[in-house]
Amino acid sequence: MLHVHCGDSSAEQLRKSEVAGDVIVWGDPVCDGPTPAHLTPHAWLEVRAAYLAAQSAHLTADKVSAHLSAQDVALAQFSAHDEVVLWYDACLFDQSILIRALDWFAQHALGATRVSLLCIGEFPGRSRFLGLGELNPAELAALFPQRHTVTDEELALGQRAWAAYCAPDPTAVQQLIDDDTSALPYLREALIRHLQQLPDRRDGLNRLEREILYVVRVAHADPATIFTEVSATEARPFFGDTMLWHVIEEMACVPTPLLTLIGPGPLPRFDDSSSSALSAWTVGITALGSAVLAGQADAVHRRGIDRWVGGVHLGTYPTWRWDEEAGRVVRVDKS
Repeated sequence: MLHVHCGDSSAEQLRKSEVAGDVIVWGDPVCDGPTPAHLTPHAWLEVRAAYLAAQSAHLTADKVSAHLSAQDVALAQFSAHDEVVLWYDACLFDQSILIRALDWFAQHALGATRVSLLCIGEFPGRSRFLGLGELNPAELAALFPQRHTVTDEELALGQRAWAAYCAPDPTAVQQLIDDDTSALPYLREALIRHLQQLPDRRDGLNRLEREILYVVRVAHADPATIFTEVSATEARPFFGDTMLWHVIEEMACVPTPLLTLIGPGPLPRFDDSSSSALSAWTVGITALGSAVLAGQADAVHRRGIDRWVGGVHLGTYPTWRWDEEAGRVVRVDKS
């Protein structure tokens, strides 16, 4: 049996459990950074490795590419097992990797190997379930009997969803969530959260940027407090500290900043073991940040933008925005 996780924490806890089988991690965090459509496997690794290496403290693109390649090689050995079990929860991080995995398996001959799925959004006894990574070995083992064989409907929806996610036009995702996604019950919520990472029609902020600005506006805060408070505003937090630090630095370390960031250097990354304590940094809000939050200025108009949201590249003036009131993607042409 082969167990596939998208995070090291849950994978390690499963290894300590009574559940038999090999455990691997297949966890390129595709909820963050570019996922352009129609790339060759080599080009895909180049794009993803370059982006992820830029978020780290010491990793090079070559090292990240080798790490992702090793994960792909491990997954490609699936046919040596009687059963493959895919473990996921309901947040955007997991759901985006899930649809990529379903697309991957849909393109491979499964032979005699059974592919199973275990995907949960809640856990008994926990009023706020934050994901598989918080469960202990016994709790993961208790979930194991809930797995089911992946259906043709799930594979087909996974393929459609991954194609939409990588499309250069976000209306592909909008059309998907307007359709029936019940085969994957947590997908619609996750894809809406994905679209909320587009600049909002009101102020040019994506949802995560707005949440950070609101938290910082209450008081100058250290990054650890910001992470805790922003996570609390999300029904299903999907980001790690490295992703959040990158957003904070994007808003602070530009000619027209929305935040101030005072500290001994860049915020510490996951691969920076020699970094100072997070209390060494202080984050504040600028006058422009306050004006944007008040709806008196547009963040994109004032700062410009060069960012990927899945397969959508947002350039100097994005033609796509999220309309929170309508709950839809809208096209906004420059006047």
